[in-house]
Amino acid sequence: MPTSNALKGMHSLRTIQTTRRDSDTHKENSDYLKLFMLEKERTRLRNEQIRLSLRLETLSDRLKEIDEFYALTLGTKESSASPDAGDEPEEAEVKPEWKTMQLKY
Repeated sequence: MPTSNALKGMHSLRTIQTTRRDSDTHKENSDYLKLFMLEKERTRLRNEQIRLSLRLETLSDRLKEIDEFYALTLGTKESSASPDAGDEPEEAEVKPEWKTMQLKY
């Protein structure tokens, strides 16, 4: 591992501030620091996972309500034109008449 004297420009006053040599990390403390930071991240991720699962439950409940509403509304329309009536042809639906117009550019 190089010493601070081995860095380029370390002997000149002009470049000594621009080298910005960081201090050496203490080998016995770095593992504890890493464990601490990993524990903080794990706690944060677990909390986020809980929030997301609650939000997912809320969203799925709302989607079920919407699906039930669609089933009720479509079920009433289908029951009025029930397929049990036989092979009677359905009446032609009234389609809106569209008018065409010319656009001049």
